[in-house]
Amino acid sequence: MVLVPVRSNPLHQPRVRIALTAAILACAAATSACSKTGGGSAGAPGAAPAATHVAGTPHTDEVLDTIKSASLRAEGFAPPQPVPFGAGYCEQGRIEGIDTLICEFADDAALAQGRRLVQEEWGREGVQTGVAIPAKHTLLGVADRGHHDPNGKTISRILTAFQSLQKN
Repeated sequence: MVLVPVRSNPLHQPRVRIALTAAILACAAATSACSKTGGGSAGAPGAAPAATHVAGTPHTDEVLDTIKSASLRAEGFAPPQPVPFGAGYCEQGRIEGIDTLICEFADDAALAQGRRLVQEEWGREGVQTGVAIPAKHTLLGVADRGHHDPNGKTISRILTAFQSLQKN
């Protein structure tokens, strides 16, 4: 006869139970703090602040108007949640089928960091054709993930239209 030691269920150990209970309570508290039911408001503690346009730089709607005035089709633009790359405000969509991100930053340092983060993300995704350029503190990121622009002519038109904002 071989005796095998019986191990107790780790969930029955007091330290594990306390840690598990604390984790469950923390999750419940975080969830209820963000809830908008029961008279809560969007400004409730724990709620993400609403994204707002950044003063002193071209806004996303101005960029899109400029793109459209260059006879380029922009579609599906909407703000991502949460706002990525340390930006104050962003919108993403497609221009002529090419993935496009437009972000507004508060200053040069935030813009430089945001540009670096965009390019790092493209590197992780294996994006072969991507351009991120600024106009004041607004960053335009164009990534041809779907290979819709093999000769680069459409991306060139997008960049030319966007760079016209720098002159204003």
